[in-house]
Amino acid sequence: MFENSQQIQLAILSLLITLLTIGCFTYILWKQPPALHMTRDGVPFFTPAVIHPDTGESIPVGTLVRHFKADN
Repeated sequence: MFENSQQIQLAILSLLITLLTIGCFTYILWKQPPALHMTRDGVPFFTPAVIHPDTGESIPVGTLVRHFKADN
């Protein structure tokens, strides 16, 4: 199967990289860091937009947060 030591080293390196990648993705999905739950302004992801009472326009909550924090 393997002709020389270089192919064996490449196979071992490829296997280690694959296992490390799977391990990292498993860890991220199992123990999610807080950054995956909220934006840096503290707004949860997938928050529905709010309706402007005067115009009826749909406004994202992140826009409102930036407005009230004066981060325009």
